[in-house]
Amino acid sequence: MTDRRDDDFRIRPSAPKDLGRGFIAKVLKQAGKASSGKSSIRRPASAGGGKATGQRPGSRLGRGHTAARFAGAKLTPLSRRVTIKTLLVNQQRASPQSLAKHLRYIERDGVGRDGEPGRAYGPQTDEADLDAFKERCADDRHHFRFIVSPEDGAELEDLRTYTRHLMGRMEADLGTRLEWVAVNHWNTDNPHTHLIVRGRDDTGKDLIIAGDYIADGFRHRAAELATEWLGPRTELEIQQTLRREVEQERWTSLDRTLKREASDDGRVRIERFNEPKLQRQRLLLIGRLQRLQRLGLADEVQPGTWAVHADAEKTLRALGERGDIIRTMQRAMSGQPRELAVFEPGDDGRTVIGRVAAKGLADELRDRGYLVIDGVDGKAHYVALNARDELANYPT
Repeated sequence: MTDRRDDDFRIRPSAPKDLGRGFIAKVLKQAGKASSGKSSIRRPASAGGGKATGQRPGSRLGRGHTAARFAGAKLTPLSRRVTIKTLLVNQQRASPQSLAKHLRYIERDGVGRDGEPGRAYGPQTDEADLDAFKERCADDRHHFRFIVSPEDGAELEDLRTYTRHLMGRMEADLGTRLEWVAVNHWNTDNPHTHLIVRGRDDTGKDLIIAGDYIADGFRHRAAELATEWLGPRTELEIQQTLRREVEQERWTSLDRTLKREASDDGRVRIERFNEPKLQRQRLLLIGRLQRLQRLGLADEVQPGTWAVHADAEKTLRALGERGDIIRTMQRAMSGQPRELAVFEPGDDGRTVIGRVAAKGLADELRDRGYLVIDGVDGKAHYVALNARDELANYPT
């Protein structure tokens, strides 16, 4: 660091505010009225093991609930995997500049394939007019934000065409044309697409999408399309992916399998791994249990019987976030040795003084940013910002 202090400042971040959940309930209530107010809740057995699971209230209300029942029927354990994150934004509750801010962030510098700014596109244009899209959305009650992340996104190459095909399938499932814009991001280990879908259907009415389509149907369509484009995963690819998961300090697909195979008393019995559907993963699942034991998250209560702690998922997800933060800070400091610290918002009035070494988005759906501060105390501090804080206010 230089001796200059012109760019030093004091920051007192506040804790993010709770935005509430009333709007989603209102949308579901209106959908219930549109369907004569009649609804039924089925409790189907899960596909994996016959355990009864209650369906979420309202999951079948809205467009796409029928398609959600059939989407994914072609998927197998060899199918390509896609992760989709979703946020329904109530524009009456959100900040007046919420959509504009989100559109600005997803087109920011450095997210393109070669480090250039992102380029928005739409169903039929490679140069979407985001200002015009924002104006058309101004009086809408809500809009949808999606992040579509194919596991093998780098192999898809033409994410733009993939996204257009995917949205075509979504339109067919929902029975309406959709107005949307998208930006592809290449600034992470796995390329992904940011989608913003207007909250109106092609008749001008509020677009209400069934919860089960949001939760599963859309993701299943994305996985079907990725599998059609790339072909199924090979057994070698699957084994390599699972082997990497054994030692990871985050929530993994192996952990989901262990959770699914646990008996009613919460115990995992190794003998279940001899069943045909799990036999190829047997050693990997045992290795994962042993790793959880070293992390203090599981115990072998008797030979061949394990108890995974009730808070294991929460802890592993937190460990994953911590690992992401550490990697972010190490990149920001360009290998310079620093003690790493995470700023925890509180009422003690503690301040962090230093230079902004890096900034970015910790939550790209909700536009919550972060700063990495090269502190005058010799530490690198990670500071999570409030959703209403503008990154532009913190020059690097």
